[in-house]
Amino acid sequence: MADNLFPRFSEAEYGRRYGAIRAAMQRDDIEAIFIAGARGSSEVSYLANYLPQSPCWLLFPRQGDATVFIHFFNHQPCAKAQSIVDDVRWYGPTPMPTIVEEIKKRGLTKSKIGLVSMRAMSYGHVTELQKQFPAAEFVEFGPQFGRIRRVRSEEELAYLRKSGDLTDLACEALENNLRPGLTEQEVLSIVYSAYIKQGGDPGIHFIATTNMDNPDRFVPWQRQTSRVLQRGSVVITELTVSYWGYSTQIHRPFAIGKEPTPTYRQLFDAAHECYESVRKICKPGTTSEQIIAATSAIEEAGFTSYDSVFHGEAGKSPELGTRSAAHPLEKWTLEQNMVHVIQPNPITKDFKAGLQLGAAVVVKPGGGEALHNYPFKFPVCG
Repeated sequence: MADNLFPRFSEAEYGRRYGAIRAAMQRDDIEAIFIAGARGSSEVSYLANYLPQSPCWLLFPRQGDATVFIHFFNHQPCAKAQSIVDDVRWYGPTPMPTIVEEIKKRGLTKSKIGLVSMRAMSYGHVTELQKQFPAAEFVEFGPQFGRIRRVRSEEELAYLRKSGDLTDLACEALENNLRPGLTEQEVLSIVYSAYIKQGGDPGIHFIATTNMDNPDRFVPWQRQTSRVLQRGSVVITELTVSYWGYSTQIHRPFAIGKEPTPTYRQLFDAAHECYESVRKICKPGTTSEQIIAATSAIEEAGFTSYDSVFHGEAGKSPELGTRSAAHPLEKWTLEQNMVHVIQPNPITKDFKAGLQLGAAVVVKPGGGEALHNYPFKFPVCG
């Protein structure tokens, strides 16, 4: 474990996390949990401060010390420099032989063991554990783990605000550098170059461009094309930048070379009104039904919606749409210091024109507090 090389929370913060997770384990009579990690996941980092670059496992016992098992032998020095868990090991060509031996060594062969991040665990790994330890009970612990993580501490909110600062840099770079003649791939490079040197990690960078007078794209696209910006184009975005495993998301449109057309101005105004209506009620106790009711500005303006209008971290927990959207109602109640994304995506009913406008907010008694500082505006660039 090396100090000052990588971001690290305080000992008190890790003590809070360990205490909360172990209390949940005790309530469910779970002796240990296994967390599977992979590039882009944050569950292992929550307890170990190790951001995986490849498959890994974290064994976290209710009593005793944790162990991180990693996939590549040569990743050990960097992993050890990041991790607050002292025991970081290579698990060899495949994880199961090492994991099986560790379970035996720790006397867990007849224990109740929780599994987290089962989406990152292969079916074969789970069935092998069950085969090797028929007297043990393997149960899903992801929901309990997620409930603890969803309410953020003040130290975590500081990291999320740093993420928000990095997304601001991306938007500022777009405003200052977008111009006719750029391809969508070049637009993407502007986003990357804005935050990499500040310690940010790439998240989703959804970008689409279209002509405002003859539009044919109404949501940001997950892959960029060779389409070239022209005077009268609009760039619509959905941008996530992570800071040490903590991510916020911002959505802004940019007009190229001329003012937004009346339709795009109406879309922007409807989106902003919707955003503010939802933000104001992002208070402890607010329910999904109240959030959906607050999105009515989009339909009242004569538009509909395609993407979800409200979601939690990582795009779920919950994922809510406006009344005319495809997304089903998910029961949810906000708690203080939860972080959610408000992202209105009004589109014309012919599915031609649309934009996205939004930000990540933290739930507070006075309403949602944005984690970004870039203004809600529709700049003309180039």
